[in-house]
Amino acid sequence: MNSIRGQLTRQLLGAVLLILGGGLTALYFGARRAATDQFDRTLQAKALAITTLTSQTTGGTRVEFSDRFMRGFEDYESRDFFQLREAGGREIARSESLPPGTNLPDRVTRMDRPRAWDVELPNHRAGRAIGFAFIPSAPDARVREGGTELHLVVASDRRELDETLWQLLALSAGWGALLVGATLWVIPRVLRRGLQPLDALGEQAAGIDAGSLGTRLGLDGLPAELRPIAGRLNELFGRLEQSFERERRFSADLAHELRTPLAELRSMAECALKWPESRDPATDQETLAIAQQMERIVANILALVRGEQGQLAAKSEPFAAASLVRDTWQRFASRAAERGLHVTIRLEQADGSGDPALLRSILVNLCDNAVEYTPPGGDIALAVRRDAERVVITLANTANELEAADLPKLFDRFWRKEAARSGGVHVGLGLALSQTFAKAMGWELTASFDEQRRLVFTLAGPAAAAPVAAGQAVEVESRILT
Repeated sequence: MNSIRGQLTRQLLGAVLLILGGGLTALYFGARRAATDQFDRTLQAKALAITTLTSQTTGGTRVEFSDRFMRGFEDYESRDFFQLREAGGREIARSESLPPGTNLPDRVTRMDRPRAWDVELPNHRAGRAIGFAFIPSAPDARVREGGTELHLVVASDRRELDETLWQLLALSAGWGALLVGATLWVIPRVLRRGLQPLDALGEQAAGIDAGSLGTRLGLDGLPAELRPIAGRLNELFGRLEQSFERERRFSADLAHELRTPLAELRSMAECALKWPESRDPATDQETLAIAQQMERIVANILALVRGEQGQLAAKSEPFAAASLVRDTWQRFASRAAERGLHVTIRLEQADGSGDPALLRSILVNLCDNAVEYTPPGGDIALAVRRDAERVVITLANTANELEAADLPKLFDRFWRKEAARSGGVHVGLGLALSQTFAKAMGWELTASFDEQRRLVFTLAGPAAAAPVAAGQAVEVESRILT
C-alpha cells in the first residue's frame, strides 16, 4: 500500500543521497584539480629555475646547470627530467636522469602561458611535463636582440600526486559511505518522529464512530499544518452528528405519525370483528380517510428521498407566474374568507422558467399553511414581481406564535411549533417537500420576518428567456399535497 511516510522516505533519501553524491564528487574533483595545479606550478617553477641558469653569449648558448644543485634531476633517483633544444631541434642540454637516445616530447607554448600534460617518462612511469619557448638572457644587447629561441621541456614523476589523489578518492568514498549509512539510519527515524502527530490524529479519528460523533479532535499541541485538517474533521463530525440526530428524530417522528392512524385502523378492525352486527357505514369512510392520510405521508417521504438523492425529475419551461399564483389561490379564497383573513394580492407581469407542476405544489403548500395557521382576522399578502433576471414570489402571513429561532426549523421534516401532535392533516412535511421541489428546479425557497412581524416565504428563480404568449393558459396539476 502506498503511504506518505514511504514516499517521503524514498524522496528524502533520494534527494539527500543525490546531494551527498554530487557534493562529494564535486569536492573530489575540485581537490584533484587543486592538487594537479599545485603539481604543475611546482613543475613550472623548476622550468623557470632552469631558464634563469640559461644565457646566451657570442659564443653560443650556455647552461649553468648541475643535477646536484636540483636534486630531483639526479640520475640515480630519476624523478625529474628536462631537455633544452633549439627551435630547429638541436639539443642544447639535458638532465643526467634522461637516458641517452631518449627525448621528451617537444610540445611547447608561450612562456607566459605554459601548458602541462600527462606523459610517459623514460623509466616507463607516469608523469607530467611542461614545455614553453623562451629566449635566454644575454649580457650584450646586440646578442639579446638576435637571440635564438629555445624550447624547454621539464617532466616529473607523478607517483606522489597519484598517491595523494588515491588517498583523496578513498577518503571521499569512505566519508560518502559513512554519510549514506547515517542518512539511511536518521531519515526514517526523523520522519517517524515528525509524523507522530499525524498518526495520533488518525488514531483519534479512527476511535470516533456513530455512537461518539459528539467527540471532537483536540487542536492544542497539534502542528500548524494539522490544525486545519483537524478543524475540518471536527466540522465534518459536527455535520455527521446533526445528520444522524436528524435521521433519528425523523425515524421517531415517522413512527409517531404512523402510530396514531395504525392504532385507529386496528381499533376499528377489532370492533368490526367483535360486533359485526353493529357496524356503522361511516366506518368505511373513516377507514378510507386514514388510509389516504398514511398514503400521503409515505408519498411525501418518498418524494423527499428522491429529491435529496437528485432523482426528482424537474422540467424547465416558461410559465406566467401571475396566472399560476392567481389560479392557485382560488382554491383557498373561500377558506380565508370563512376565517376572516385580510388578503392582499399584488401580481406583476413576470414570466418564469421552471416546472409548473412542482411550482403549483409549492404554492399549494404555502397557501394551505398560511390559511391554516394565520390567526382569525390576520393578514395574508401574495405578490409576484420581476427582479433583474429572476422572478420573485412572496407570501406573507401573520404568525404571532413563531420566533426568530424557529425559522431554521421550518423546513425540517415533521417539525411543528406545538409540542403535542394534533393528529390533523398537517404532519410537518409540506415545507420540507416544497424546499426539495425548489432545489430540484434550481429555485430557492427561504423564510424570514418582515417589518410587521409577519412570516414571509420567498420563492425566487430564473426568469423565462422568452415571454409567455398572451392568453396562454397555465394548466398544471399539483403532484403532492400535505
